[in-house]
Amino acid sequence: MNLLSLLAGQTKSDPHAIIAIDADPDQPQHVSRAELWRRTLQLRADLATAGVGRGDGVLVALPAWSSTLEWYIAVASLGAYVVGVDPGDVGDPAALPDEFAEVLRRVRPKVVAMPYTGRDDVDSALRATLRRCTSHGGVPTVSVVTAPGRVPPVDPSPYDVGAGAWLPSAATVGMPMPAVTGDELAVAFLPDLAAHRESALTRHAQDLASALGLGDDDVVLCARPACDPMWLAFAFAAVASGGACLLEPTRTAQALLDDVARFGVTHLATDDEIAVALTELGPTGRKSKAVASWRWLGVTGHGDAVSDAVRRAQRVFGVNGTAMYGSAEVCSPATLWPIDASLELRAQVGGTPVGAGVEVRIADPRTGLPLTPGERGEIQFRGHTVVDSYLDSPEALERRRTTDGWFRTGDAGSHDQRGGLRHTGRVVTDPDH
Repeated sequence: MNLLSLLAGQTKSDPHAIIAIDADPDQPQHVSRAELWRRTLQLRADLATAGVGRGDGVLVALPAWSSTLEWYIAVASLGAYVVGVDPGDVGDPAALPDEFAEVLRRVRPKVVAMPYTGRDDVDSALRATLRRCTSHGGVPTVSVVTAPGRVPPVDPSPYDVGAGAWLPSAATVGMPMPAVTGDELAVAFLPDLAAHRESALTRHAQDLASALGLGDDDVVLCARPACDPMWLAFAFAAVASGGACLLEPTRTAQALLDDVARFGVTHLATDDEIAVALTELGPTGRKSKAVASWRWLGVTGHGDAVSDAVRRAQRVFGVNGTAMYGSAEVCSPATLWPIDASLELRAQVGGTPVGAGVEVRIADPRTGLPLTPGERGEIQFRGHTVVDSYLDSPEALERRRTTDGWFRTGDAGSHDQRGGLRHTGRVVTDPDH
């Protein structure tokens, strides 16, 4: 199973069902499975015309828009991989980070996807950043991706940094399912360009959907940047389940709470800072009718802050929350607590592995020997969710592997008698040094 086949199966079963919602405050866009399918196939054809093929990198600097989903799927279907960069709040004229030039140098992408918001100040700032970052070489072709519901620019040439600029073609009806073979690296996450194969992404999305009990009536919102491993996992878990993925690029607590009520969000994943900010807006002591659909909250972060966020969400909204653990190297979330676990457990960073075949153990970071329940050591993983390569440092993966095939995370933790993981920080001796 690959991402394109996953989308094809959902489209065939019910082409008119909503698969993605762009949560614009004034003109939200509801995207059907058939529409996303057509857009993905057309983008795939555009990328092939632009010379993207197996082993090529594509840099996607887009906010959390539904079009970002089609970029991940279309690129993977060509045997290429996406590296995502957070363009920041698209209302911020200084959106792209300073590290953008370094990312271009390391990835040397065939194509860069840049956002067009229709706001002159934002778009001119984005173009200026792109020109500045490509002035020292590594010039890519630029695809100009229009914000949902906005009119595309008449001329994309202001984005041209020397190799051309183009607008994605309008989707057409009747494009055949392409023959997709192989299992290539499909995404690489910054900062270390930790890369995962397409089969791992697809399987993890299905496993996460199963772990959360997602169904075709659910609406999933992940309040993380679209380049974040957590965002990708939850977005494709929604696709795998037949539910809908809600895309919210601004990620302010008020916008998220409004969206939960407006679109009937059932599952929300975010970090501890935003989770606490949400509770500060909520009605204390009872579950508001406005957010009656909301039944699950996943929180990432560290220690006490996550615990506080999970407990507050239960008290304020009556929603079951769980702390989650993951990283760019192990498909996130790597672990989470079952919804029926006690609040005491769910408030601790950790959980049980997401997906059959994924194993976690605690080992002594110096001797490598497994430790017994309750003993603190290094968290180690084995299974399909573990990173497949570091793109610009392949030898780094071997340094992170134990002789018996476990991946050393460098994180500290312990586990209980039932196999539940508790993350407690970093190990004293980092396995990378």
